[in-house]
Amino acid sequence: MAAEKTEQLPVGSNAKPKSAGFTNPAFRAMGLPAIRLPSRNWMIFWTLLTVSVSGVAYDKYKQKQIRKRWCDLVAPLAQETFPTSLTPRKVTVFVAPPPNDYLDTSMVIWRRFIKPVLFSSGIDYEVFTESRQGLIRFEVAERIRELRRELLDHEQNLQALEEEAKRWNKLKKQLSQLVGWGKSIRSDEEIDEEKERILAKKYKADFDYKELLGVFMSSKLRETSPLSEDALVVDPKLAGGVICLGRGAYKEYIAGLHEGILGPLDPPVAIPSEDLSTASKSEGDKITEIGGKVNGLADNDKGENSTITQSLDNQSSEPSATPSETNESQEISPSDTDEEDDQEKSKPIPKPYIFPDDYSKAIIPFELSKTGSIKNPRTHVPALFEQPILVIPIPHLIGFTNIPERIYRFYRRRYQAEAYCQAAVSCVLQTIRPFDPKFDLDLGKSEEEDWPKKWVQLGKEKKSEWVQELRGDERILKKLNVFDHSNISKLELSSRPNSESSIKE
Repeated sequence: MAAEKTEQLPVGSNAKPKSAGFTNPAFRAMGLPAIRLPSRNWMIFWTLLTVSVSGVAYDKYKQKQIRKRWCDLVAPLAQETFPTSLTPRKVTVFVAPPPNDYLDTSMVIWRRFIKPVLFSSGIDYEVFTESRQGLIRFEVAERIRELRRELLDHEQNLQALEEEAKRWNKLKKQLSQLVGWGKSIRSDEEIDEEKERILAKKYKADFDYKELLGVFMSSKLRETSPLSEDALVVDPKLAGGVICLGRGAYKEYIAGLHEGILGPLDPPVAIPSEDLSTASKSEGDKITEIGGKVNGLADNDKGENSTITQSLDNQSSEPSATPSETNESQEISPSDTDEEDDQEKSKPIPKPYIFPDDYSKAIIPFELSKTGSIKNPRTHVPALFEQPILVIPIPHLIGFTNIPERIYRFYRRRYQAEAYCQAAVSCVLQTIRPFDPKFDLDLGKSEEEDWPKKWVQLGKEKKSEWVQELRGDERILKKLNVFDHSNISKLELSSRPNSESSIKE
């Protein structure tokens, strides 16, 4: 039986007797101490520890459940039959780090919430990250400029072929008028022999052993370069997609679109600094020339003597290099490669080819002003500015004084996970609406409230792209579309807009 004992206190003491706790003779024989309730301080400590740890564990558990629920929603799309001659839809992702922080902060959101949804749906993606401001803007603008160059080359080639065909048709007409199209020169047998010879050459050129041997013998899909699914979409806004992680990435993407479309193909010539007046410069040159002639005659002897003494001193002071030293100097040390990497990182980012103040003055180039969708001549994929945009803000609060708010957000990350996964599913299911300049230019603007004030002030002094107001041209903005995830929670897979009816047969 359990026995309860109390310690006897000296007479006249007001302290309460300490409870001996509950024990058992068997436990006492084994050396186990008596079981007591913890003290008040220990109860406070264990309560706080349990609540804090259980709050983190519950939040992590809910994040996993949310991610699994949204991934299961789009998982049937990856199980659909897909032809081997096609590649799936490809989404371009631009990731920028939060202000005054590292890129890993943004990449954690991409890896935990956005990437699993895209992977579960079977959609391909291309990720572009930046370590410095301006890289995303330059990358987007350079892609559009490259597209413009390809379109110009394609049009020039078509014009050359049309001119060549016109010359050939003109030549055939002249020959037909002179010789009656060869009937009096060659017989029918000679013409048949020439046709057979041409067909034989064509057969040898197109011959492939896959038509006779192997598993591809009866297959009609033997294309070495598969075609993208985005190239077969009738509506260009249903092709691909662009995801901007962070308000800064979105600002640079919009600026890059305007720079690539409205800006020139070649970088503008730098304006030289103001030189001195030509009159003063010519007078100074004359004075130096006269002084050089006078002093040159007197200093010839001194110059020769000085050069001789310097060469002798250098020979005596510098020891002869040994073969080992020469070999070591020729070898490339690892530090040299690190310096090269640092030099690449320290390369200045090209300045914009056009600024927002000049958007209204610029003219849309001829190669991009055609009616209908603009596609890449090689891949036949719609241009980047015709693909819809998804903006995902990255709320990231730093600072010692913001610790209470940071703790509150830390225990409520499951709500952010719900918003991230919901936005990713809207990209997968392609719930699209037209771009509204009044509201959509402010997408992700709530993120700017968390930016450090000192960093914003420093950015304004340095004229940073991130702290400037986002502006756009109506001619460009009306071509854009946006993924709408406001009603995505109630959508089903059957409402996917990119169905078989939207793809050319």
